[in-house]
This record gives sequence, C-alpha cells and structure tokens, in this order.
Amino acid sequence: MLKSFCSDVVKGAFDYYRFPDLRTVWGGPFNGQPLRQALFRDLIDRFRPASIIETGTYRGTTTEFMARTALPIFSVEVVPRNYGFAMARFWHQRNVTIRRGNSPEVLRTLFDGDRRFFSEHVIFAYLDAHWNADLPLADELDLIFDRCPRAISMIDDFQVPFDAGYGYDDYGSGKALTSAYIASAVRKYELHTFYPSVPSQEEGGARRGCAVLAKAAIHGRQLGSVPLLRMAERYPVPD
Repeated sequence: MLKSFCSDVVKGAFDYYRFPDLRTVWGGPFNGQPLRQALFRDLIDRFRPASIIETGTYRGTTTEFMARTALPIFSVEVVPRNYGFAMARFWHQRNVTIRRGNSPEVLRTLFDGDRRFFSEHVIFAYLDAHWNADLPLADELDLIFDRCPRAISMIDDFQVPFDAGYGYDDYGSGKALTSAYIASAVRKYELHTFYPSVPSQEEGGARRGCAVLAKAAIHGRQLGSVPLLRMAERYPVPD
C-alpha cells in the first residue's frame, strides 16, 4: 500500500514536468469562468480573509490563481497522483501548503491545531472536493461553520435554482449539489445562501454554478451588497 502510494505521488510529480499542458485544466482557474474569478477577487477585497482553505486541489490551477493574493493557502487533495502534481507545482511557493487526505479529517486536524485563529478570523473556504461517490461536502460545511464562525464558503459545481444554464454535480439520490443537500447546515448555522447574479449566458468557460454561504448575522448584509451575488429566495427544501 505504501509503495503504491509513493509510486503514484512520484508519477504525479513527473506529470507536472512532462506534461505542462496539464497545468491548466477545465479551461483555467475557477473552470475558466471570468465572472467567477471576478467574484473571488471582489470577496477577497471586501472581506480581507486571514487565510484561504481549499478542498479538492486537483492539479492546482485554481490554487495558483488564489495564491496571487499572497494569503496563506491550505489546500487538501485525496488522490495521490494529483497530490504529487500539486506538490511539484507549489514546492517553491511559501504561502501554499498542500496536504493529502480525506478533507474532513485533514480540516479537523488543521482547526484543532489553532482553534483561536480559526474562531476569530475571517476564512475563505473554496470547496471543490466532490468527485463521484466521494462527497464530503456536508462534513466540510459542518466543520467549517462550527470551528470558523466568520467563514465565507464558496461551493463549486452547485445548482443555481433560477438558472439552468449553470451546470452542477449530481451523483444520484441524496448526492446532488442542490439547496436540499445543504439545507441542514443552512438551518443549523443560520446561514444565508447566495448565487451568481449574472445570467449563465453572460459567463464564460465551463459555466458551472456555485453557491456562497456565510452566517447571516455576521456577513449576510455585506454579502447582500456584492453585485455579482444574488441572495437565495426561500426555495422549499425537504426536511
């Protein structure tokens, strides 16, 4: 098992140097979507987070884009070969830390390591670790908003209820990235949900949907003033 893991990590590192085209996937950062990139920059400028957390590094295309903020970035990747690729990509970049493992387990260790920092500061969390049967999103949200009450979370590949032109991930019953999937976390942590305000036909790249979540009492009013976001209506979701 260890030999196989090490072999895949090394292969991933070699991939970085042998196949430079792999360094830009899905059309570029944030699925090659210019308006999503603009939204990210706006959120960083407005809320000035102390750190960025990313789940689902993959090959680090979006990670590299976020690293331009110079903020400390902690990114988690579960696939050994992708982890090796990302390690090769960021070995020289001091503000980026890549960890390999199941994202809820890695996040729990991270938050336990500095409880005061994460409880007191604004953290931007970009959640993109969903892949087929593995869907840790519910656990990620629970950990983030329990340990980081001032967090702002952006979920990639999420359904935009009023715009079918935005794509989203659907892995079967109970595993579609929709408002129903996050309803429990929204109620438990009293979150406001925001979606892209710009119609999908005006977006570029892969046109994948997203949702931005934050505690209503902390960031709700300020998020409501972001032009590229639209607060969710009270769409009915099952209990």
